[in-house]
Amino acid sequence: MALLSDTVRRLVAIGLCGRSTRQNRVRTAERRAGTVHPHAPSLPLGSHRRVVQMINLSASAEDAELSELARSVGVKVLEPAARAAEIGGRYPEDVWAKLAATGLAGGYLDGGADSIPTAAAHVRIVESLAYGDGGLTMAAVWSGAAELLLAAHGSAEQIEAARGAGRPSLALYEGFGRAPGEYRTTIVTVPAGVRVVGTKVAVAFGDEADPLVVVGQDPDTGGLRAVVTRVSTPGVDAAAPVGPLALGAGRLTEVRFDATIDASALVGGTEIAPAALLSSVQRIRLLLAAALVGTGQHAVDYAAQYATERIAFGKPIAGFQGVSFPLAEAHMRLDQSRLEVGLAAEALDAGAGPVNGAVDLAVSYASTAATEATRTAVQTLGGHGFMVDHPVERWYRTATALSAIDFDAALSPFTPAV
Repeated sequence: MALLSDTVRRLVAIGLCGRSTRQNRVRTAERRAGTVHPHAPSLPLGSHRRVVQMINLSASAEDAELSELARSVGVKVLEPAARAAEIGGRYPEDVWAKLAATGLAGGYLDGGADSIPTAAAHVRIVESLAYGDGGLTMAAVWSGAAELLLAAHGSAEQIEAARGAGRPSLALYEGFGRAPGEYRTTIVTVPAGVRVVGTKVAVAFGDEADPLVVVGQDPDTGGLRAVVTRVSTPGVDAAAPVGPLALGAGRLTEVRFDATIDASALVGGTEIAPAALLSSVQRIRLLLAAALVGTGQHAVDYAAQYATERIAFGKPIAGFQGVSFPLAEAHMRLDQSRLEVGLAAEALDAGAGPVNGAVDLAVSYASTAATEATRTAVQTLGGHGFMVDHPVERWYRTATALSAIDFDAALSPFTPAV
């Protein structure tokens, strides 16, 4: 309840949620908190029938309210600003301020580890924000992910130093669909400090990030390590931001590392448990998958609405199987992807042993499902689908760009629309 109440209070402060709405939502969450699933059967008194425990992917009352609020922010704040942000190649400061005020994508340095939502709630929030715009959402999420790693694993000194810095970012991905166990960036303790060597791609705000959290492998143990540095550090070379393929506002860059930095930069010190850091990294990967699902869902919803209004041969084109069936299939695939992301997130929360395979599968399927769904949306609109008058062309480019970050497109059966 604390996280929901605090989020609603922030939304009221910036005018995105009315006070009466706030009271109703908090009361609803309070009324439902702690109850069983509304459709769960009750056993008669004294019954000894065995009850089989199953994973329940139904959102709690608080998580459902947070998702609804995030959807509102995505539609009212992110979506209207997406087109201009892409063209300008900058994240609008007023949009950044409003999103930061909600605490939905970051703010963990001030709130501490207790302000970090569960993985299951986190993926729902990000999917709802991405329903407005996946590019703006992930740029903010990657910045918040750097805060998440520091808040969850960093020292008090590292957290304090990051609070007084600029816009943080995370150097995580390496392309080619490499999972954390395949990262080639190495982080090694040497007499002079910590040696970082490697190349990272899709680093949001990589040409100006401060601080920059870098994740790599310890070649001696095979476990993950992370360091906190700056792009101004000698041996850290940030390339020019990538072009505006729907992600221009995030200023994604390639950053190369061949640097030796002070030992105090090692996140969590030498005693950090690699398994705990891996769990946080896998969560961040799931957030990207969730953003892909949200982007694809909005595209399908938009195309379905268009199909009910576009008249051809005397009736809505939704009445033709060649139009309705691909949309229905895209909807089902997105539902399946949402379930896979949710299952992997629940497993992370439960600490249910290794979940690397589940996360890899969720990321892979979300990448394929979202690109196919947005392509279907473009084709539903026909020639209009390629015009900027409709947002489906932007969602198509967004899904395509996001899917290439943590997934090897060469392994996908998806065929781009040309």
